[in-house]
Amino acid sequence: MPALAASGSSLYAGVMLNDEPSRLWTLRRDGHELTCRARLESSGVEIDLLRDGALAVTRSFETGEEALAWADERRARREAEGWRSDMSDDGAPPAG
Repeated sequence: MPALAASGSSLYAGVMLNDEPSRLWTLRRDGHELTCRARLESSGVEIDLLRDGALAVTRSFETGEEALAWADERRARREAEGWRSDMSDDGAPPAG
């Protein structure tokens, strides 16, 4: 996998990251929405968690690997709490 550049865009683990936020996932529960976004910054990658569209948490990471691992862990934690996705990660409804 290519290293994430400080500017421009890079493909990492099937997710295009660039200077604009890229949605990694969105989960829903009890009428609320939790969204995880990633973006490149000069110092590495920032991950934002938004609850109902409002910024709740921002974390900075030196590498894309660290950032995506943290985001994956947060998603698994929320799914264990009953949060569910009604869309695939690419925004399409689930097949079937």
